[in-house]
Amino acid sequence: MLSGGPLMLVVVALLGLVIAIYVISRNVKANKLAISEIKGSKEAEGEKTISESSSEEEEVAAFMALHLYLSKSRHDRESNVLTIERIQRRYSPWNAKIYSMNNILK
Repeated sequence: MLSGGPLMLVVVALLGLVIAIYVISRNVKANKLAISEIKGSKEAEGEKTISESSSEEEEVAAFMALHLYLSKSRHDRESNVLTIERIQRRYSPWNAKIYSMNNILK
């Protein structure tokens, strides 16, 4: 009959896991709170940076639109026609073996 040793080991391992998950979740929440406080202070300090970044984004969007418009003329026109050519298969000794197996079975 088994003693309580393996059962106690499982219980202790599960208890350790629960404690580890609890500690990790508290640290994650504290980090998120600290990050949100830092972001809040940065937003209060410089609202100009937000407007500057939006103008940069507009410039990038305009540049990409011009690039895409001008690069369309450079592409080749494709006919979208597929050509399927039949090729002869090279000889393989395995092909010959399967045919001989079919003859034996008959």
